[in-house]
Amino acid sequence: MAQDAASPFGPSQIIATVATLASIVLLAAPLWSADALVWQAAGIVLFSVTLWATSAIPIHITALIMFLVTMVLDIAPSNVTFSGFHASATWLVFGGLVITIAVQRSGLATRAVQALVAHLPAQYFAMALGIAIAGVGLAFLMPSASARAVLMAPLAMALADRLGFTENAGPRFGLVIAAALGSTVPAFGILPSTVVSMAFAGVAESIHGIRFTYFDYTLLNFPIAGALGLLIQTGLITVMFGAKPQTDGTAEKAAGWTGDERRLLTILVIALALWMTDSLHGISPAWVAMGAALLCITPRIGMLSSKVLTADVNYGPWLFIAGVIGMGAIASHTGLGAALGALLLENVPLTADGGLISFYQIFIIGGAINMVATAPIVAPIMTTFADAIAQATNWPIRAVLLAEVPSFMIFPLPHQAPPIVITMAIAGVPIRAGVRVLAVYFVIALLVILPLQYLWGRLLGFYP
Repeated sequence: MAQDAASPFGPSQIIATVATLASIVLLAAPLWSADALVWQAAGIVLFSVTLWATSAIPIHITALIMFLVTMVLDIAPSNVTFSGFHASATWLVFGGLVITIAVQRSGLATRAVQALVAHLPAQYFAMALGIAIAGVGLAFLMPSASARAVLMAPLAMALADRLGFTENAGPRFGLVIAAALGSTVPAFGILPSTVVSMAFAGVAESIHGIRFTYFDYTLLNFPIAGALGLLIQTGLITVMFGAKPQTDGTAEKAAGWTGDERRLLTILVIALALWMTDSLHGISPAWVAMGAALLCITPRIGMLSSKVLTADVNYGPWLFIAGVIGMGAIASHTGLGAALGALLLENVPLTADGGLISFYQIFIIGGAINMVATAPIVAPIMTTFADAIAQATNWPIRAVLLAEVPSFMIFPLPHQAPPIVITMAIAGVPIRAGVRVLAVYFVIALLVILPLQYLWGRLLGFYP
């Protein structure tokens, strides 16, 4: 996976060094604390998150160090530490890496983006917004954000090629990040479109007996935190990475369909149909992706040699995703996430009848848990504390639950939403490039999106 070039003594290395030293202190907790396990988990999380965010060393090396330290210090058992390797998202990435190679080599991605380029102005913002909106459109059709990542990564890469943006170039990174954000962030505001939103709804119903409808949930969360947020993100991407496309916006004359393109299109159509109907047949999107990948390397059916698995697939992104999932599992198993939530609940001064202030306070609690435990774990933890938050703020329990959602949608680091890092990993985009966009957007969202989200929810009668 591509890494940003950096000075040996640059800011990223300094931050990583300080975080590593702090992590060592936390990992030595058995020497100074009776509650050592939680402190050690905090140390491994601090180390992993900081080094992933700064890309001070290759991200898959950070994941391997995390695995090693966790096992040597017995912070979590092997089935927890290595849970990422039997998580479906990790194997979906494996399938996605093979499918991406097939889409690129067959020419199918190039053919697909020709129509997109022909219908958009020859401007970077328009192209970035177009690929992002394509991801949003898939969010209404496909319930799996990770499966959308598998489709969007090669399309974004092909679009970058079509616009003349070379590998390891900022404009190329920007288009991939736009595709990742478009297929993920607005989808958090669509009830059945991500695992996180479905887990949130399920936990809210099982613990509190509160059921959210598709219309109400989407009406509240999609327009502001989803659509408006995506516009701002795309604008930031354009400012940070934008360049003049090397195209006049006219469609190139397409050559005739090759046999490889036809076979790959058939495989992808079948995969897409299975992804869209997973609630009916129950097959995980990961196994659909793996099946499609295997068909791509099957003699006389596929278009790739089986040697692609040893000669062309970059397993760094695969290890990284396993590390991200494993880190979340470690935080959950050791009780770090729950301990952080309880600590925040005790120390964040919740304001009774505070209106927007209470809304911000709920966001702070959810956002802090998300930073450590990632989005899929926020919902179960926050929902458990919802009664206490409701009593402290004098908000209805339903309003408290809905106020949690922006903490899934507004975050400063890519690893907090695994489908984003899946898209970036497949396309070879440095994590630090995603951090640049999301960190700046996080500040803007605190000042603009959150107040507008609260006012919108209050206008609709969801927030007090």
